[in-house]
Amino acid sequence: MELLDTILNRRSVREYKEQMVPEELINDLLKAGAAAPSAMNLQPCRFIVITNKGKIRELSDKVKMQGGLLGAAGKYAEHFKLKEDVIFYGAPLLIFIAAEKNDWSAIDCSLAAQNMMLRARDLELGSCFIGFASMLNNDRETLRGIGITDSQELCCPLIFGYPKRWPHPKIREPKVQKRVD
Repeated sequence: MELLDTILNRRSVREYKEQMVPEELINDLLKAGAAAPSAMNLQPCRFIVITNKGKIRELSDKVKMQGGLLGAAGKYAEHFKLKEDVIFYGAPLLIFIAAEKNDWSAIDCSLAAQNMMLRARDLELGSCFIGFASMLNNDRETLRGIGITDSQELCCPLIFGYPKRWPHPKIREPKVQKRVD
């Protein structure tokens, strides 16, 4: 795929086949993430790769619990009560991007996440940024259990896998607020 085609055809995928993502493709995604620019070239992103279905399910349940505790679920409160995995959507690959807490870490990790999601599309893998999972930053014990230290924050929770179906691309037009010539 040409780069612009990849960008225009990337969609958030929330339905996955059970097929595991091969290790060489996981490494390719990580390489794309590591190639992202970062403030002052500090390269702060740390990748936590989770392929264990039981662990992914456990983390999904912890996110739902945090959402309930924080009252953050809002209109999704009923959705969170469902037994199925409505957080990570049964994806076979979960990658958390974490970094030391500072003013740039979320931006740096987001750049890495976008690289990874675009590379995933190029590899015929689906992906989705799971913003709700950032609530795990309120559960330090769980984060420590997967290797995120107390001085780090979970910036970008991402899921990957082979899509059951590809969502249709949506046409998005630039919303230029003002041009200064």
